[in-house]
Amino acid sequence: MTTLSTEAELLALSYTAKEVLWWKRLFKALHLALTIVIKCNNQQTIRLVTTEFPHLATKLKHIDVQHHWLRQEVLFI
Repeated sequence: MTTLSTEAELLALSYTAKEVLWWKRLFKALHLALTIVIKCNNQQTIRLVTTEFPHLATKLKHIDVQHHWLRQEVLFI
């Protein structure tokens, strides 16, 4: 069950981050300041996103590459 919830959290977090980036670009174009904090309470998902070389559990290896961009965005902020 941990694998399923971690995958669901990672996909939701990825989708949310994409939406936030869109809103930040819109507000920047309008010359408005915007601070948004995305919160996640799944420790394994947080570790996957914030660790530079995460150890993926065997069942998580099939996660699509497009969702790994989030880890890159978090590491370079």
